[in-house]
Formats: sequence, C-alpha cells, structure tokens
Amino acid sequence: MSSRFNFSAAFALVIIIGVIISFVYVDFRLKSAILEIAKSRAQVMQSEKISQIVNEQVVAQINYQDIVDIHKDNQGRIVLIQPNTIILNKIMTNTVTEVSASLNAMEEQSLAIPLGEVTGSKILAGYGPRMKVRIIPAGQVHVSVLNKFDQAGINQTRHLIYFNIENTIKVAVPFLDEEIKVSAVVPLAETIIVGSVPDTYVGWNGDNAELLYPLLQRDRYQNP
Repeated sequence: MSSRFNFSAAFALVIIIGVIISFVYVDFRLKSAILEIAKSRAQVMQSEKISQIVNEQVVAQINYQDIVDIHKDNQGRIVLIQPNTIILNKIMTNTVTEVSASLNAMEEQSLAIPLGEVTGSKILAGYGPRMKVRIIPAGQVHVSVLNKFDQAGINQTRHLIYFNIENTIKVAVPFLDEEIKVSAVVPLAETIIVGSVPDTYVGWNGDNAELLYPLLQRDRYQNP
C-alpha cells in the first residue's frame, strides 16, 4: 500500500512539474512573439512621432533658399551649389533639441496587443487577452542631413534635402525587453533646378543619399 502511494505521489509530482515547465515554456514563447510584434509597431509609432515633431517644429520654418546657395554665371548657368553650413548647424542642433525634449516629455508609452495576433490569423488578430507592452526612451537622438538629385523632366533636376533621424527605444513585456533603433526620414526642403547642373559641388558631389555636408560629424549633433 505504501509503495503504491509513493508511486502515485511521485507520478503526480512529475505531472505537476511537467505542467509547470510547459506553462513556463508557452508563456516565454508567447511573450517572445508578442515582443516581436511590439517591436514592429513601436518602430512605426516612434518614427511617425519623430516625423510629426520635425515637420511641426522645424520643417515648417525652413525654405530651400535658407540652406542652399545657387551661384550662376553671367549667362545664367549654374556654376556652384553650396550648402549654408552655418544655417544647417543651427537647424540640426534645433532638431535634436526639439525631438529630444518632445520624446522625453512623452516618457513611457504603452501598447496593448491581443494574444490572438500571435496566431498570425487575420480572423483571430483582434481577439484574446491583451498584453501590455511598454515603450521606453533609451538612447540619444542622432541627426544626419542628406541630399538627393532626381531627374524631374527635360533639362530639370529635383534637389531634395532631408533628415535621417535615429534614436533608440526599449520595448518591454513582463520579464523580457529589447532595445531597438528607430529611424525616420523627413524631407527638409526641395526645389526644381532648371538648366544643366554641375557634376560636382561644394559640400557634395550629387550622388544619391549622400551626406549633405560631410564635415558635419553625426556625433556632434545628438542630445547630451
């Protein structure tokens, strides 16, 4: 009788331990899946927020003529396109200040993601208990100014100047968290240049997605 009782107790203990291990494993897998979904959503949300801040606080006050000088010869041909580095310095510094202040004021944000999204089913995506995900500012704001040249028509060139803004956030679910980088590309100013455009410039050489003013080191333009 005693041996049978011991066997039953041992068997029950094994079952309990198995259930606990299974629960912990499933819980970890669920949280890992939720974290991946949350990372994607957080990147979009933070990128949109950064774009909104820059568009409202910086871009609205900038004209192309403020940051680029176009020099022509006596016949009206463009001979030099030159960035106004003094103005650009101020704009970049102001951008870092505005974005950093706004993101810090927001402090911690949160998302609620239904567990049904883990299934990958569109039908079940909105169902199930919701898991809270925290989004926490975790790093400095970095700003780079780039430019791009595109053909806009016959004898016309579109010159676009834009910001690439990067920042780090922490996405956290209970007992799991991960830092991710968020970037936002925000058009700063653009113009259509009519006529032939020189192959080389002062401050850039016309290549796509090139640093507008290479002497401006990125790490000089970040929040303390």
